[in-house]
Amino acid sequence: MHKTSAESTVSKVLSEDVLTLAQARSELFKISGKRPDKATMTRWIHRGVGGVRLEAVRLGCQLFTSRQALTRFIAARTEKSVGV
Repeated sequence: MHKTSAESTVSKVLSEDVLTLAQARSELFKISGKRPDKATMTRWIHRGVGGVRLEAVRLGCQLFTSRQALTRFIAARTEKSVGV
């Protein structure tokens, strides 16, 4: 059976270090000293930034991402913006 993109994202995120958006914001604060607003993170998930979206899953009315998804998001944004 062929997995859809959504199923693949769900499997990947849930097999990693799952974070609520509040926890993800705290992780980013540890790195940058700035805590992105919850609306900003939601926008990163739904619309993305520069063609890059933060991978996340929805369970009920709550969104979850993972530490590894944050790393992939930051790496992709860095590659697009500074070509590293």
